[in-house]
Amino acid sequence: MPTCHREGYDVKIAEAVRKHMPVNGISMSCLEWAGPGDPARCSVLLLHGVLQNADGMTALARHLSNHHRVVVPDLRGRGETDQPEDGYDPSTMSRDVAELIGSLGLERLVVIGRNHGGVVGYHLAADSPNLVRGLILSDANPDVGPERAARRLASVGELPRSFPDLDTAIRYYQERLGVSEERARHDIPHDLLESGGVYTWRHNLDVIARIEQASAPRTDWDVLARILAPTLLLRGQWSRIPKATAEQARRTIPRVELQMIFGAGHDVFLGNGAEQALGAIDMFLMRLNRLETGSR
Repeated sequence: MPTCHREGYDVKIAEAVRKHMPVNGISMSCLEWAGPGDPARCSVLLLHGVLQNADGMTALARHLSNHHRVVVPDLRGRGETDQPEDGYDPSTMSRDVAELIGSLGLERLVVIGRNHGGVVGYHLAADSPNLVRGLILSDANPDVGPERAARRLASVGELPRSFPDLDTAIRYYQERLGVSEERARHDIPHDLLESGGVYTWRHNLDVIARIEQASAPRTDWDVLARILAPTLLLRGQWSRIPKATAEQARRTIPRVELQMIFGAGHDVFLGNGAEQALGAIDMFLMRLNRLETGSR
C-alpha cells in the first residue's frame, strides 16, 4: 500500500480494485477505491472525458479516496467496458451509470464529470435525481452547435492512428491537443500502447467518432434546468467553453455555484489550477456532508 506525506503525517492510499458489472445490456468495467469506510461521508463517482478511460482519472480518485469511497467506470466503448454497436448517446450512457450505481450500492453519491463525462453526469442527475446528491462539472458544454460539432468530429478523424516514437506523440499532444509537456507525459501511458517503440491508441477511434456523432449537436438547457442536486461548476480560466455559456448554465441550474479555476485550461484536475480545483471539490464535499448529516 503506497503512502503520501501530507501536513506532517502519513496517509495510506489503498490500491483500486477492478470490477466488471453487467449493466444495461453490457459489461461495464470500473475501478473502486474503498476509502476509509466512514458511512457518514459521501461516496464519489468520477466520469472521464471522451478520449479517456478510468485510468486517466486516477490522480483525482486517489486524492478523494483518502476520505471517500470512489468509483471510476470505463464509460461505454472505452477501456475494459464493452463496445456495442450503438448506445453512445449521453442518455443511454447515463442509464449505464445509473445501473452501475445501483449494483454497487453507492449511497449519498456525488458525481464528478469532466468534458463528455460531465455531459453524461448532468443527464444522470436530471434523469435519476434520487441517485445523485451532488454534482460537479468541469468543461461539460451543454450547447454545441452544428459547426462546432462538425469540427469536433473532423478532429477525431484527423487523429494519427500511431506515432513512431514517444517524442512525436508528446509534440502532437502539445501542438494539436493543446496540453503541456507535463500533461502529455501523464496522459500518454493511459491513452497509448507502446510496442517496438511505436505508440498506438488504446481507444477504438471509430467508437470515439460514434460518441461524438451521438452527443452533438446538442442544446441541453432543458436538461440542466431539471437538475435538483447542489451543483458546482468548475471553469478553467482558459476554458474552451465561452464565458457566456458558463454564465447561462449558472442561471439555468437551480442550485449551483460557479468557480473559475485560475491558470487552468480545459482540464482543471491536472496541471495549472489543479490545487485550487481540488480545494474547491473538497470544500463542496465537506459542505454537502454537513448538510446531509445535519452537523454544524
